[in-house]
Amino acid sequence: MTDLITEIQMLFNSVTIRALLRALVLSFELAGGILLASLCAGTLLACLKTYAGKIFGRIVTIYVEIFRNTPILFWIFVCYVAFPFGNQYIRAASGMFFASTATICEIVRGGLNSIDRGQIEAGHSQGLSTFQVMYAIVLPQCLRRVVPNFINQTISVFKDTSFLGQVAIPEFQYSCRQILGTA
Repeated sequence: MTDLITEIQMLFNSVTIRALLRALVLSFELAGGILLASLCAGTLLACLKTYAGKIFGRIVTIYVEIFRNTPILFWIFVCYVAFPFGNQYIRAASGMFFASTATICEIVRGGLNSIDRGQIEAGHSQGLSTFQVMYAIVLPQCLRRVVPNFINQTISVFKDTSFLGQVAIPEFQYSCRQILGTA
């Protein structure tokens, strides 16, 4: 019983708690940045795939199929090794960004397809341009409809930040393993 108490005291001292909190904040920062960038890029890709014509639609479809059907860890390694710019955090998070963008593109595309065509026609009949119709009518309804799926993607991205530990990014899971390994 005293060994257990000693180990718990060793694990929960001020140094390890600070290290774990720093790692948890880093995980939230990485996940938040990836999600924000992916939401913008994925929404743009979904609009291109849905409304920009066959050529853009096919290019976006190829992108989505490649990044959704290959492991995220593969893209983290590729981006970490191949990208010549940015620090280690940006290079590693880029792989997660590409995969998350593909998933969010499909989520938003589903939301765009759920909007009735009459909404678009009504906007045009009021004299709005295509951009104004998308910005003021279609996207607000679409983004409201995809909130549950976006919450699922948020959870997935936060959980997937643990993959970044494979390239020595000191996120939460990596730091937990390091602390438990030295205890």
